[in-house]
Amino acid sequence: MKKTESELESRVIRGAHGVAAEEDHIITGKVIQVGVVSLVIFIVGGIWAWRIQVATTHEFAPEGAAPVPALITPDKDGKTAYEIGIVNQRMFQLDTHAEQKIGAQQKALESGWADEPGVVARPTISTAMDQIISEQAASRQQQQQPAPTPAPQPAPQKP
Repeated sequence: MKKTESELESRVIRGAHGVAAEEDHIITGKVIQVGVVSLVIFIVGGIWAWRIQVATTHEFAPEGAAPVPALITPDKDGKTAYEIGIVNQRMFQLDTHAEQKIGAQQKALESGWADEPGVVARPTISTAMDQIISEQAASRQQQQQPAPTPAPQPAPQKP
């Protein structure tokens, strides 16, 4: 049944200054219908994408996933390779490789340098640093001491 002009006019609200506004009407059924259709399309799209991924995986790897490389699997002692390529495989909290390397370098610097085992050809770092510091201190002391000025000599007299 078609609404009459007077029924449509009854929905119009007239303000104090003659401004007319229509009441707000939300069609709840349409909102719910759009929401449900959107959810169904989303679910169907998700299932479709999952099936495409499964089919593509089977196409490229029909035997299944590749085996884990031997370097990654733990050996009989429970250890794995430290690095594979240039990628560090251990967690940073458990990795002591850098500390051991720096410790070995510090020990080598402290014990001196040698071509032959047991023969130190160069002084240790601390000895060399002490020597440089003492040389610089001695040169500063010499620079700070005023140079002795010669006593003034009388001017030669003319005969």
